[in-house]
Amino acid sequence: MDVVVILIFISLVLVGAALAFFISRLRGGDFDHGARLSLLPLEDDEGGPADSVGSSKDLEKGSVHGNS
Repeated sequence: MDVVVILIFISLVLVGAALAFFISRLRGGDFDHGARLSLLPLEDDEGGPADSVGSSKDLEKGSVHGNS
């Protein structure tokens, strides 16, 4: 029975550590642009190598989100 108590304690410590890590990454801003970044590989290449992805010109046109 002592092993069960130890296993429960260890599992609670691991859950607490996972929650603390998730909250720290959430506050760090890692999940802010997930939807936009997941669509970037689907974007067509319209320019040459001089065009930068996510430039202000692209944002004004709306091409980053697929709007023309």
